[in-house]
Amino acid sequence: MREKDNKINHQNSFWLTAMVGVLLVGLGVFLYSTLEKASSQNPAAVETSKGEKEEKNPVPRELKMLAVGDIMLARKVGSLMNSRGVDYPFLKVEERLNGADITFGNLECAISKRGVPLPGKGIWFRASPEVTGKLKDSGFDILSIANNHAYDYDTYAFLDTMEYLRQEGIRHVGGGANLDFARDPVIMEVGDMGIGFLSYTEMADIFWSYQKPVMFQADTAEPGVAPYDVELILEDIKELRERVDTVVLSLHWGVEYSHRPTDKQRSEAYQFIDAGADLIIGHHPHVVQGLEVYNQGIIAYSLGNFIFDQNWSQATREGLMLGIRLNKLGIIDARLYPLIINDSQPNFQENQETKNLASKVRDFSRELGTELNLSQSPLYLSIPNLNIVNNNDG
Repeated sequence: MREKDNKINHQNSFWLTAMVGVLLVGLGVFLYSTLEKASSQNPAAVETSKGEKEEKNPVPRELKMLAVGDIMLARKVGSLMNSRGVDYPFLKVEERLNGADITFGNLECAISKRGVPLPGKGIWFRASPEVTGKLKDSGFDILSIANNHAYDYDTYAFLDTMEYLRQEGIRHVGGGANLDFARDPVIMEVGDMGIGFLSYTEMADIFWSYQKPVMFQADTAEPGVAPYDVELILEDIKELRERVDTVVLSLHWGVEYSHRPTDKQRSEAYQFIDAGADLIIGHHPHVVQGLEVYNQGIIAYSLGNFIFDQNWSQATREGLMLGIRLNKLGIIDARLYPLIINDSQPNFQENQETKNLASKVRDFSRELGTELNLSQSPLYLSIPNLNIVNNNDG
């Protein structure tokens, strides 16, 4: 009888613990969704991240935007930040990043002290919360979290990531407390110009273990990332097109370690441009791909890595920074700056490596039907005779 009582007590304890856990997660989601709703309805909150940059040029005739590839601040990068200082990965690039009105990147890790690795995934990235302050100091205004590592450490860590970014005044796009919030655009206003960002990932509906089949995809009442669904994306682009001067679409897509986009990617990118997107910024392959100009839009299929510890190949040590100048009428200049990552530290230094990279990207772009000019000192690739009018008729 005692054994049976003990077994019953053990079962009751187990289910009580489980119910408490579920309630805590639900409370966290509710609190975060409340914050997100307040932020989206409060103009002051929307403008937090751009306040300092508006003072530099209250009503700019032109706006400068920079975009970089994958930013991963865990694993070896995290160890280097612990041993050499939190500034270490940013030392050779932060001056340039701070020179833009808007700086954008893909945050390829969770930021938290909590959470447990999702079973079966094999690769998990979680950075210390102190990195958010350095991301802000280095110039980042907005980061995509629509990727295959934002949810590595489950719900608590995912919610923490968004909260730590919010506390530092860094906007996040492509993830939220539910599907509506994950799909919500971020609108950055600088002077009299509005730039709208949307972000989605092809990896949202994948799970790694039948023991815990957790997908990263947000649902009506579940936090997560925005899924790559063509019809959904087209709907969001058309709605945002009516509200801003320029639409920027961030896509976590494609084939890892491939230098070329698939035919499917190109076809869908054309649909997004035709719907009203002005600029598509691609991530996920961890290597660079070409740039294509199509019907008044620019498609950068993959910017490669930016801060990462994939030192095992030349291709994964290479990345691109995309520099855009635009005004109310559209994009007036687009440049690709080649960079090399040495020991998790990106560098724009002009040498044979960056020159070789620029030549490769020029060839990749030529294969896509777009000819780029190669300039020296400073080293960059540019689109000749660029005169793109915003897709307001899309």
